[in-house]
Amino acid sequence: MSRMRWVDRLVRRSVVIHTTSGESVRGVLVGAYRDCLVLSHAAFLGSDSIEGIDGEAVIPRERIAWLQTLEAK
Repeated sequence: MSRMRWVDRLVRRSVVIHTTSGESVRGVLVGAYRDCLVLSHAAFLGSDSIEGIDGEAVIPRERIAWLQTLEAK
């Protein structure tokens, strides 16, 4: 029996990823891989602004401090 990893259940949901450097990125989780998470429709969340990111944002897992879901399932 194959067990689904908890992060796999979050694919196609809106999330905010908070990084170890203090930056936060919001987007739709489209990929959960062994070494990174991938967000589409992503944006950097600043203290005073939101800056869109063209294409997909690839965030290495070692840079992820914590992950916040924005949708109730």
